[in-house]
Amino acid sequence: MRFFKIRLVAATVSWLYASHVHADGLENDCWCIECGCVRSLGPTSTQTTTGLDRVVNELGTAGQEVVSDAKYLLTSPLRIDRKSALIVGGVAATIGGLMAGDRSIQRAFQESRTTATNDLARTLETIGFARTVLGANVALIGAGWLFREHEAGNRLMRTALVSLESQLFVEGIVGVTKFGVGRARPTAEEGVHSFSPFDSFDTSFPSSHAARSFAVAAVFAESYPQPVPFLAYTTATLIALSRIQLNEHFASDVLAGAALGFFVGKALSWRHKNPDFLHGMNIVPFVPTASSGLGLTVQGRF
Repeated sequence: MRFFKIRLVAATVSWLYASHVHADGLENDCWCIECGCVRSLGPTSTQTTTGLDRVVNELGTAGQEVVSDAKYLLTSPLRIDRKSALIVGGVAATIGGLMAGDRSIQRAFQESRTTATNDLARTLETIGFARTVLGANVALIGAGWLFREHEAGNRLMRTALVSLESQLFVEGIVGVTKFGVGRARPTAEEGVHSFSPFDSFDTSFPSSHAARSFAVAAVFAESYPQPVPFLAYTTATLIALSRIQLNEHFASDVLAGAALGFFVGKALSWRHKNPDFLHGMNIVPFVPTASSGLGLTVQGRF
């Protein structure tokens, strides 16, 4: 089921990033959603390609964009400075400290449960499901695309695209981490130190709800002024706490997921604001000026 979800998200991103091809050839100009300017893509091509070749080319281009951002994320530790290292160390120490208090925190949450808090937690759980967040991202991209010629629509579409990509990376990282750590959920009643690595993806550490919620919150908080950051982080925090309330995760699982999502969302937001940070090829999303569709234009630095 985990692999299916990841494939579904990957296929959705590929479709959203794929370039739009017209029946009478490719458009000559494009509207870059990174900066809002119109760029020339060269002479109009009248060469006819098969539907299969077009799909393969589009998926390949989308894959290059994802690989480029993955490279940025994976090389992030190589660019860490003293201040960032202290922050990472502090977060790691806090997570370790929470593990020592996980049992007490879990007990306090469970003893204070009421019908009202359970109902609220279930609602927040539904909001934080992967399919719900995915649907919201796609809907926001669509809404922004409809008004793409206006700054507000352009901004919404760019932000939601980065949010969707952040969710994709978070789903993959969390899935691999869950499988590798294998921490038992609180409902298993095996204690806070029960680990069975490489046994199942349905494990406790880290919380996927917290990770994807904070990834999305970080992206929108980076793109919009108040009160959007406040609302985004408040919602993400409530979704994360609902996992403890419903006895699905320990507090340390939630903090680890929130920290991971926050990092991915912030990193990709910065990456798309500074697309030329990595040398070599750079792939910029665009929207054709004369028709519908989303696409990519490849820029090379020599």
